[in-house]
Order: sequence, then structure tokens, then C-alpha cells
Amino acid sequence: MGGGVDRAAGRRGQATRRCVVLDIPGLVARYVSGYMPALAAHAARGRMVPLRGIMPALNCPAQATFLTGTYPSEHGIVADGWYHRDIAEVRYWPQSAAMIQRPPIWETARRRDPGFTCAKLFWFMNMYGTADWTVTPQPHFAADGRLVPGLYTEPPALSRALIEELGPFPIFDWWGPRTSIRASRWIADAARWTEEQHRPSLSLVFLPHLDHAPHIVGPDPEQIRGALAELDALLAGLLEFYAGREVDVLVVSEYGVVPVSRPIHLNRRFRQRGWIGFRYAGGREVLHPGACEAFAAADMQVAHIYVRDPARVEEVRAVVAAEPGVAAVLDAEGKRAHHLDHPRSGDLVALAEPDAWFTYYFWLDDAAAPDYARTVDIFRKPGYDPIELYLDPKIETHLGMVKLAMAMARDRLGVRSPIEVVSLDAGLLRGAHGVTPPDEAAPVLISPRPDLVAPGALDMVAVHDTILAHLGLARPESA
Repeated sequence: MGGGVDRAAGRRGQATRRCVVLDIPGLVARYVSGYMPALAAHAARGRMVPLRGIMPALNCPAQATFLTGTYPSEHGIVADGWYHRDIAEVRYWPQSAAMIQRPPIWETARRRDPGFTCAKLFWFMNMYGTADWTVTPQPHFAADGRLVPGLYTEPPALSRALIEELGPFPIFDWWGPRTSIRASRWIADAARWTEEQHRPSLSLVFLPHLDHAPHIVGPDPEQIRGALAELDALLAGLLEFYAGREVDVLVVSEYGVVPVSRPIHLNRRFRQRGWIGFRYAGGREVLHPGACEAFAAADMQVAHIYVRDPARVEEVRAVVAAEPGVAAVLDAEGKRAHHLDHPRSGDLVALAEPDAWFTYYFWLDDAAAPDYARTVDIFRKPGYDPIELYLDPKIETHLGMVKLAMAMARDRLGVRSPIEVVSLDAGLLRGAHGVTPPDEAAPVLISPRPDLVAPGALDMVAVHDTILAHLGLARPESA
């Protein structure tokens, strides 16, 4: 195909078994057994076991644990985003594979089998890495402010080949108010194409569909029956496809979602005490993390709290612990107990009660909220904002729809202005994750090989070696 180094050259004759790992965040046993007949049949032919998750139960930490077999204290992915002390900036959704500080599974596999190859499709931290084929959404932010959908791939020519075959990736169906099965369907088609063209030893495929509905309406399976049926139909086709090519299909889940009804605004509490540093820009308030005495990098049910003066940590801890909805505040000892003792972690880590979650909101007056607050903008916000999944109820009025249509028309004409579609009502959220869930919300692993997975709960750090076992590579490197 040209356009980049073919990392798989000379390594195409695999001696190992072949396997695909489907990562489906939000998948739990009660969804499989009662609402997903195709996946339930796959589980019945093999074995489904609960996973003992890690803290925090979030996308990036879970994926790094799967890929390295280590805890966040070792691989360094302590959340979906954190405060970078050296540049005094909060950054969410890191994309560089180098952020993971332990070797990934494909490098271990190559040492055991020089013919091993790996495709990594739409997992996070998927840029500039060492997998043979990688695909991840990578929008381009044009000089005039437009978001231009696109892909990052290795080799680079893979992007053009996939788009010519499948059409553009539907990035607005991946995240935001118009999320749909189209994003997961495109990814599944890309996985089929990659298998047909390259036959990887291991394919890692992220399907995000259940990362949406359980948050929007809550995790009750009756409420998300339609989303479960859509995903099961998609999986039925994938399972049949891979079975015909003698590829084992492992299914893993990063976490289960629990119902929530209480937002916790730690940064607003800090603001009231004068601890939040901010400036005005165009009449809006903009957070200055480096000027904060204390602030929280919020990530669903976990918040990393950074304190500028070490002498004030205990004072901050007391304020956080007294906040309604906070279940625990981890100090240095607590972080060690939860495998979060890493320099990237906050000086304190707050855990929410099961029905609560943390917002990133730092303003006290919605009229002064930053310009990105009402938009879908996952990279500029100094915290994770699941309210981006909702269309602001105010827009659904006749006047609101007229204003939205006018904003979209200006955008098409090249007149740049924020398309404000996101509500500032944190009470809309109905499902969250991050802390250890109850048993009915435990993530799962489904294997077609019951001889390789013992009955009973499996530690999430053991998924790494379980994948190697399915590849026929579960042996000491010295052997």
C-alpha cells in the first residue's frame, strides 16, 4: 500500500494461534444472559467469568491494564486524564502510546514468537506505538476552528484504504448527542477488512456502543434493550466471521455502569474558598490550573485532587471529605492500597458514593461558563464531561431548534461560531462508573476456551496472560 514502514514485513508466517479481543465497555453478565442471545450462545460454548476490576474503573486505565498486566501504579495511566505538573495543564484522553510505561502485550508476544503480528483498532493511547497496524480517530482542527473528521493509522496509507473501502469514519456517532451504532459498525467492518487483508495474530477491537446508553438513561437493561439488541446483532456477524477463519474471540469489559443521581461539584466548593485560579477571556471564565491552590481533575466517580502547597493537603482533605456524595478520600497510604501511588496521581484521590459522580465545573454563574462548556470538546475541558451525550433540552424547543439551525448554516458558510448543544445541567446523568461496582455491575470476560479460564472471578491484571494463553504463548520468556 505504500506510505509508511510496514512493521509486519518478514513476520507474516505466524506459528501461534490467532485471537481477537473485543473490548466492550459497560458489558455485564445480566445484559448477556437476558438480552443478547448471540453473545450468550458464544458464552455458553465457552465460559463467562466476572472481572475484579481496577481502581479507577475507567477506559484508559482499564485498557492499559489489559495490555500490560500491571496496575496503574506501574503503567502510569491513573485516569482518562490528569494534571501535568511540569507544564501546568490538564489534558484528557492522551493519544500517545508512549504514555503507557510498561511494555504492551504484542511486544511480549513478539519475543516469544518472532512471527507474531498485532492490529490495534480504536483502543485509546493508540498513536506512535509499536503495533503492526493501528487505527484511531484523529480529527483535524483547522485554522478557522472547524473540526475535520479523520483517522490516524499506521502505516499511514491504511487510512486512505479504509476510507475508500468503508467511507469516512462517523466520528459524530462515536461521541456526543447523536451517538449511534454506526460508529461501532464501522469499527467492526474495519476489523473484518484488516483480518481479510493482513491476518493478524492478535486483533484488539474496541466497540464503544455500550459506553453511551447506560449513561444516558441508566443501566437498567429494560431501558437500554434497543442498544443491547443492536450490539448483539453486530456481534453475531463478527462471531460468525471469525469462526469461519478459525480465530478465537475473547470478549472483555472494562467496567459496569451503576445508576447515579447526585453530581458533586468539588471545584465549585474550592472556588468558594478562593482556591481556584482563573482569568476572564471574552467575558467568560477560563481555568488556570497552575494558579489553583487546589483543584479536582474529575473523571466520573473518581477525582484526582492537586494541591499546590503540600502544607495544605490536610486542610483540602477535610473539605473534600465533608462534601455530600464523597465516600472516601485517599491519601498516600490509600493510594498505595488501591494501586494508584504514581507521580501522575493527585495529592489526594476522591471516590464518590455509588449514586454520585464528580463534575469538572469550576464557575459559579452559568453565564460566565467557558465557551467550550456548552460544546462537545473532549480535549479542551479540564475534566471528563458525560453531559456531552445529551442534547440540551432547551434546544428542543422551537426557538432552540431555529438557533441551532442558524448556527449550523453559518458553519456551512464558513462563518465560525461555537455550536452550543450541551446542557450545563449535571443532574441529567443517569449512569456512571469509576469505583468498584456491586456484583451485578461487574465487568466480564467471555472466552471460547473454558480450558484456559478457571471458574470464578478473574483479576483484571490477569487478562494480559489470559490473552497470551489463547495465543498459545503462555510460557515463561526464559523457556
